[in-house]
Amino acid sequence: MGCCGSTTGNNAQPAPRVAAPVAQPYTPPKPPTAEEIAARKHEEEEERRWLEQAKRTGPAEPPPAVLPPGASQEQYKEYMRVKYEHEAWENQVLLLSRRLRAQASAGGATSSVAASGMPK
Repeated sequence: MGCCGSTTGNNAQPAPRVAAPVAQPYTPPKPPTAEEIAARKHEEEEERRWLEQAKRTGPAEPPPAVLPPGASQEQYKEYMRVKYEHEAWENQVLLLSRRLRAQASAGGATSSVAASGMPK
């Protein structure tokens, strides 16, 4: 009355176990070439430049959120609201910088994006 069919008279043996394939030893990725490092640095500098331009042309930065020690629930709610507004501003500036960069690479003027692309 076993679950493996012992009552049926089937004396078939299970298939032999197969050994797991041999794992390949870990090989670390190749270090970046000098050209790749230079390209990354150039990309970071370019991104930083467009972000600074977006900060100058975009909406004004709201004050950063500060939560005093031992704050009440109402102070915490205000802190979270201010923190959210600042994060939303950061996202707007990042999107604006990408729009400005895309428009500049397409050959367009940057002032129309700053005027029309950002809600105040």
